[in-house]
Amino acid sequence: MKILVIGYGQIAEEFARLNPQFQILGIRRQNTSQLSNVEIINEDYSSGISITAQKFDPDWIIYFPKIKNSGLSEYENGYLKQLNNLYDLFPSAKKIFISSTRVFSGYANLEVDESSPAKAADAQGKVIVKYEQIIQNHEDSFLLRLSGLITQSSNFVKLVVNKKLFSSNKYINAIHLDDVVSIISGIVNGHISAKLINCVMPYSKKYSDLFVDFSGEPVNAEIKSIKYNKTSNFKFKSVEKLL
Repeated sequence: MKILVIGYGQIAEEFARLNPQFQILGIRRQNTSQLSNVEIINEDYSSGISITAQKFDPDWIIYFPKIKNSGLSEYENGYLKQLNNLYDLFPSAKKIFISSTRVFSGYANLEVDESSPAKAADAQGKVIVKYEQIIQNHEDSFLLRLSGLITQSSNFVKLVVNKKLFSSNKYINAIHLDDVVSIISGIVNGHISAKLINCVMPYSKKYSDLFVDFSGEPVNAEIKSIKYNKTSNFKFKSVEKLL
């Protein structure tokens, strides 16, 4: 099976390492891969999809939007610029699109799941909502909304607490990289059929549950999944185990 990964990065590298049976072509702005089943093209995908990638004729495309900064135009380039072009260039390939739980940023102190309408609080979030709307018009596409990503070397919860980045109480909506890779592998291998998944740990906590410096009602949404929530599927079920 051939897989084209656009926006190849840490998640894609771990997916490729755990699935050596797949032939993977990755597009990224810089750096390479040491894995024998991966070939890397160094280019900015927002400027166009190369002939090499088009001739690869993938069975699957995994699309990771990449942005250089938080500007609105950068979000439009990263999320939207090549989206329709992908469907035109690769009509027969199945597709996995990575999105963000930022589409729920307009909710506060409320539980939301895949059945909840997207409600973005800012212009950048609204770009992601538009991105999702385009994708959901295509039957061959899967959409994964990633919550805050935790890896072996990066933990945003520790950063928030240690650097005192904010004082408002919030729900800690998080997912570990290993569990994201499991979901992607499950889709590609035919074990997961849900077309829209909120990728979030099954047991949620508020900052105030774990740290004394936080109090009051949460100013964000508690994000849940009704499509992928069986606890035995998760390597990391709660952020408590990662502190």
